[in-house]
Amino acid sequence: MPKFLFLFILSFSFAQTVSDYAYTHAETSAMAGAVVAEAGSNWSIFHNPAGITEVDGTQISIGSGKLFGFNWLPAYNLSGTTTFPKIGKIGFAFQQLDTKYSGATLSKEQTLSIAQGFDLQYDKNSRLAIGYTANFVQWNLGKSAGVSGDGSDGLELGSVNAVTVDFGILASLREKYRFGVFLKNINSGALGKGMTRQALPRRINAGITYMPMQGLATSIASEHLLGRDDMQIKAATRYNLNSNLELYTGAQSNPNRFGLGATFTSTNKSISYGLLTHPVLPITLQFSLGYKL
Repeated sequence: MPKFLFLFILSFSFAQTVSDYAYTHAETSAMAGAVVAEAGSNWSIFHNPAGITEVDGTQISIGSGKLFGFNWLPAYNLSGTTTFPKIGKIGFAFQQLDTKYSGATLSKEQTLSIAQGFDLQYDKNSRLAIGYTANFVQWNLGKSAGVSGDGSDGLELGSVNAVTVDFGILASLREKYRFGVFLKNINSGALGKGMTRQALPRRINAGITYMPMQGLATSIASEHLLGRDDMQIKAATRYNLNSNLELYTGAQSNPNRFGLGATFTSTNKSISYGLLTHPVLPITLQFSLGYKL
């Protein structure tokens, strides 16, 4: 019984924060989340939608991992970007987090995202882009503990829905200096109504990236969860060892975490691996597969 309650409390906590998970995708995890000013990729839908303006062609990626190494906290993500005539760059994404116990699902949060990016200014020296992401969040709850305490005779708790909107800005100068800002949940979306209303997290990320030479990029970013006084500082380095292998490393403060990973690319396919430590909990491992049409 105590273990069941412990898992249920954790599931309640994670279910409210997964839509704000700042390390979705293996590359992002390896860079400790310091990606707000990085070159655009499929993960830009989650971390700065303005970045999808820099994605060429049609790309698709799928990833998974177990948060903090726990088998009962599996997370999945799917994303893709493409270009539509007269509309421009469009991105689609899906995220899911399950919290399980003894084969039963205590909660499941699913987020379907649609993003769009626009170039406000683009020439050979500079570029300025903005983007937005509309997120459709659904939180499905399992059964209550019931009289027996193990959920076998519990009540179905149903589900709740919410819509949130993210906004991003990305600027670059001469392919050496980059600046990015990302605002999460600018419309203050919330789950539930009345006394059960639970506001979803809101945060702001701002950062810069410097590329002193081709294939090498260093980034520093800050992350502030609105409504709290503390702030996280994140830093990362990305290096193209050759045309097939790219290496990443990153670190953050408050709490202190360290990331490490790599991406191997062959023609139009890629596989990424990233790990992120925690000062108390086990390591989080993420894997991602990418395909470019």
